Amino acid sequence: MPENEDFFISYKNHQVKVSPVINGGNIYFIIHFKTPIAIAERLVNDSWFRFEVDKNETVFAAELGAIIEAMDIV
Repeated sequence: MPENEDFFISYKNHQVKVSPVINGGNIYFIIHFKTPIAIAERLVNDSWFRFEVDKNETVFAAELGAIIEAMDIV
């Protein structure tokens, strides 16, 4: 699947649309819940961390990021 197209993930038995946004070398994911959230990834000391934009690292961002990573989209 091309990395600039929307795709769907399964989250708590619901299909949720995800829109990847590539901005330079950064990849953001807009997850379309009732209130959309944006997550991004950051490399720190050879480890990737996922965070909610404007909120830093959260368990929620890590959970969603792991689902997206498992789909091997980008």
